[in-house]
Amino acid sequence: MAIKSLETTDKIKDNVMELIDFRIFKKTSTGKTKEQIFGINVYKVKEVIFKPQHINKVPSSKDCLEGMINLRGAVIPVINLQKKLGYDSDTLNSDYLVITEFNNLICGFMVNEIKKIRRINWENIVAPPPEIKNEYGDLISSITLLDTGEIMLIIDFEKIIGDMEDRKFELEVNLEEVEKPKECKTILCIDDSSMARMMARKTLESVGYTILEAINGVDGLNVLKEKAKLAAEKNESILNYISGIICDIEMPLMNGFTFTKTMKSDPLLSCLPVVLHSSLSKSVMASKGEDVGAMDFLTKFNANNLIEAANKF
Repeated sequence: MAIKSLETTDKIKDNVMELIDFRIFKKTSTGKTKEQIFGINVYKVKEVIFKPQHINKVPSSKDCLEGMINLRGAVIPVINLQKKLGYDSDTLNSDYLVITEFNNLICGFMVNEIKKIRRINWENIVAPPPEIKNEYGDLISSITLLDTGEIMLIIDFEKIIGDMEDRKFELEVNLEEVEKPKECKTILCIDDSSMARMMARKTLESVGYTILEAINGVDGLNVLKEKAKLAAEKNESILNYISGIICDIEMPLMNGFTFTKTMKSDPLLSCLPVVLHSSLSKSVMASKGEDVGAMDFLTKFNANNLIEAANKF
């Protein structure tokens, strides 16, 4: 039974991410219980439910894989976040499951408490400092400071799923199934993940594209403005310098929706086509992306699909 309705507001224009605030308990060195604040983008969450009384155990080398459940006919894995994060969870029961959907996968994550939905400006979401990286490695993608002065840690759930499955994305280009571009164009790839940029670059360069890179929406706009200035000096179209843009959605400082909306409002840049490329489900991307003028929507990561999208530029 769902216990929380995850209705969200349609606020593309203010560059806001809505995060579910959830808590995970851990034992301190003195034996006291401490709660840590975590967040997950609401668009990755299908629902929040009470943890089922029975979770079917399965053989696994992954200690944090609690087992499997049948959720309305769908068998999904259940992951114990306390164990994954290295917390002592033997005496700390998790009461809820956050059911997620991204990268075309549905999973359940055990958490101790669900608090509220928080609306955080992307400008206030930043990379984790060294002390957070030292404790959690690359499991924390970013952090933000709440009004209370407390720090919310935003978990890289894609990383957790990748670790669980040793999942291999479809990186191989099958040239028998995809056409090479008719001309070698230049594409701007915007993503805060260096791994994602590398994957996109290698894929597109393998069929002849030239790739420019940016690490978030603000950086992407700066790249475009430089190219627009060069084009204006030579009385040319910016399309002579960049043929299209492949853009992530979840990025600090400026997300992909706001980037696209901002770019499309600029007469010098509005001619550029944008493909949104994200771990979010295609339906989520389309529901927001169509309003801001995106041309297409791709769920990460399939090399042939990426090439086919770029060939439309």
